[in-house]
Amino acid sequence: MGSFARASAWLALFVAGLPALGVAAVIIAVRGRSWMMFSATYVLLFGLAYLAGLILLALLRFCPNWLRALVAGVLVYAIASVTPLVSPMVRYPYHVIRCGGLPIVASRFAAAMSYTVPGDEDYTVTPLHDVFFCEEKEAKAARYHHYD
Repeated sequence: MGSFARASAWLALFVAGLPALGVAAVIIAVRGRSWMMFSATYVLLFGLAYLAGLILLALLRFCPNWLRALVAGVLVYAIASVTPLVSPMVRYPYHVIRCGGLPIVASRFAAAMSYTVPGDEDYTVTPLHDVFFCEEKEAKAARYHHYD
């Protein structure tokens, strides 16, 4: 196996493999409710991140391969974290950890200023859900309303 092939295998592990464990944990936590849209969006995100990472991987010319892939993966996620419509999906696992469970998911899309809580039938994360709260009182203090 060539150097680029080994580095791209490492990149796949960093970009898709490790974060996929977090996605699996979220799917288990939502207990089957609205996980399809969430997972499909994440699979698309991982695929695009991997393709962007391959470009960076080709530009980076140092060894070992795992370090080269790690640098490319970190750069891809750093860029994705500030990219509109992608950044909420990248930031969601961070908020799961920060809140110690599933966060309240809110949207400012079309000035709706609404949120859903874990357990709601409509609870999901999409690129339009760009605000996260740990507690419902935080969402209400920020003038969001519960989506009915």
